[in-house]
Amino acid sequence: MIFKVYHKILIGLVLVLGSFSGLFAVQAPVIDSLKQVLRSTNESETVDILNELSEIHLGTDWGKSQRYASLALDLAGSLGDIRGMGIAHANLAIYYNNEADYRNALDHAALGLTQLENLSDAPQIARILRTIGTTYSLLNQSDQSLDYYLRALMIFEDIEQMGEVAATLMLIGEVYSQWGQTEKSLRFVERALSIYNDINDLEGVLTAENRFAQSLMTLLRFEEAKEHLEQALVISDDYSDPPLLAKLYTSLGELYYYQFQLNTALKYFQDALDLKQEQGNPGEIAVALSDVGSIHQEAGEIEKALSFYQRGQKIAEESGEQGISSEIYLLIGELYMNSGKKDKAIEAMLSSLNIAQQNHDLRTIQRANHMLTTTYSRYGQADIALTYQKALQQTRDEIYVQQSNQNVAELEVRYELDKREKELGQMMENALIKDLEFQRRFTVMWIILAFSVGFLILIAAFIFYRGRIIRHAEQEKMEHELRLKADFTAILVHDLRSPLTSVFGFAELLKMGEKPFERIKEIANTIRETSQKMLQLVNEMLDLSKFEAGKMVLTKTRTALKPIISSSIQMLDPVANQRKTSIRLEAEDGIEACYCDPRKIEQVITNFISNAITHTPEGSEIVVNLNAQQQKGQTFLYFSVADDGPGVESSQKEKIFDKYAQLETRKSGGGLGTGLGLAVSQMIIEQHNGEVGYRDREPKGSIFYFQIPTEDNTKSKSAGSDETAN
Repeated sequence: MIFKVYHKILIGLVLVLGSFSGLFAVQAPVIDSLKQVLRSTNESETVDILNELSEIHLGTDWGKSQRYASLALDLAGSLGDIRGMGIAHANLAIYYNNEADYRNALDHAALGLTQLENLSDAPQIARILRTIGTTYSLLNQSDQSLDYYLRALMIFEDIEQMGEVAATLMLIGEVYSQWGQTEKSLRFVERALSIYNDINDLEGVLTAENRFAQSLMTLLRFEEAKEHLEQALVISDDYSDPPLLAKLYTSLGELYYYQFQLNTALKYFQDALDLKQEQGNPGEIAVALSDVGSIHQEAGEIEKALSFYQRGQKIAEESGEQGISSEIYLLIGELYMNSGKKDKAIEAMLSSLNIAQQNHDLRTIQRANHMLTTTYSRYGQADIALTYQKALQQTRDEIYVQQSNQNVAELEVRYELDKREKELGQMMENALIKDLEFQRRFTVMWIILAFSVGFLILIAAFIFYRGRIIRHAEQEKMEHELRLKADFTAILVHDLRSPLTSVFGFAELLKMGEKPFERIKEIANTIRETSQKMLQLVNEMLDLSKFEAGKMVLTKTRTALKPIISSSIQMLDPVANQRKTSIRLEAEDGIEACYCDPRKIEQVITNFISNAITHTPEGSEIVVNLNAQQQKGQTFLYFSVADDGPGVESSQKEKIFDKYAQLETRKSGGGLGTGLGLAVSQMIIEQHNGEVGYRDREPKGSIFYFQIPTEDNTKSKSAGSDETAN
């Protein structure tokens, strides 16, 4: 009799509470039908309906959800309904999680799990395991959280509840995101998104697209993130849910903020703020206000930014959202620091630090200590800055230890899950082991065969292709050399033909009759100079041919270079005087003689000085230098010719001593001569085991130089070079 009275009182309470229900329009028909059923149910059915009402109110009206769950728990307890008690405990655990009463949440979850495990109710067991995981996540114990999430995931996958699988994958991705393992988080969220698309769950798709885009932004992959957010916007046209839409607008605001499109970012942050203000969640409103404030701060609108930050901080503090309040204090401190308001900046940072220390929020403590260190250092208070620097290092050490523990815990969880998975699949593996082994061997055989054939084909193709490339390169090289030789021969013939024509012309003038002696002398001098040029060209060509054939014979003797240089200068003085150019010799007395072929060395010296006279402007001075240098315990004679000419272009420096270097300039009409003089000079110096080179002269001009050793420390390369110095 007492039980029936108690039951009727409970039913009456349910109906009274239901009459004041303020649910969304999409839930109202369900609640009304449940109430109609409730009026004609027996006691056990009433427990199920109360639990359903509690679940419907979760996330919308937490107070009513708690009252329905408490009624269901009391009624199920009096009836001995273990399943009803387990579900009621699960709903109460979710409620206490929302209230941040984690001790009560864990107590109810543990009781519910014990009762449901006795009934082997897999869906409800997985659900309560996931609730426990959420509780540990809210307690910042991510390692234990991940353990429960993975256990729930395995059960949901076994019973093929794909919607719950996707929801659990999202939670696992969130854990990895908290650990800073964004790539791994991305894989779980991507899998959840695929499942939501397969089951056409628009709410899930919106949530997953948004979370996926946030992970991509963390990895700085902004264009991919933009594509997913735009896809979510399209979906939101068919499924308009204010909380999800507010989160979507927030992500879009963050995207455009990272891309510094402040006006667009401000629009989306403001839209998100408006939606959150309609929902009335103080924590989310405070975060939205800080987002808008950050845009104004970035735009340089300090007063507006400060106004939004202060409003957000006040709302967070009044609603008990300590973590959000601490974060906004840091934003205010940074704003004051950038504005040069030291005292206010430090006050805000200290407020953030105190709140974070109370909540043991290591990340915020780290940021606050870092900002305080920077602020005191900036204003010259090194002792105080050092104090916060030490605190910062201590916090970093704690974070490092925490991360290490998380990594170890993750490995332990993964090991346990792998072990359980192996145990569950052991019977199936034993039944199929022979068939799998046969298939494996057969597959491996074909794979090896296919790989071997493919590898051989690749090798053959590579050899064939490489041979073609080599032949083609060699052919191109040969054709290029033939073209160069043909061009070089044409230039050589042209340079010989021109002076021969000149000699022939002047000879004809002499045959035409008597002329004044001075005119005859002038013609004879011209014929002589032209003949000398031809002779020099022929000698250079012969020298080049001998060098290339390896038949050049050097007659080396102990020779002093200074007299040779003086003789060359004296010989070229008339030519220099015609161009009003002076030649100055810088050489110390008593310079050591060297072992060389004097005729060939004189040829190089004359070539260098002659080139300098040719390219030096009138009225300039050419400096000829000779000195001795020590290199690696050996004495070298260093000879150089410096002029004030135009110098050598950068593109020509590397090939200036190449015998074909002047071909291109001759083709364009910009060069004279064959360029053999420098090529032959280089070969002569190299035969003396020396070095020839060029460098720019400052501020303008060129320096051609060579150096040869004073001692003959190498054998002659020519066949007939067996003469020795006396």
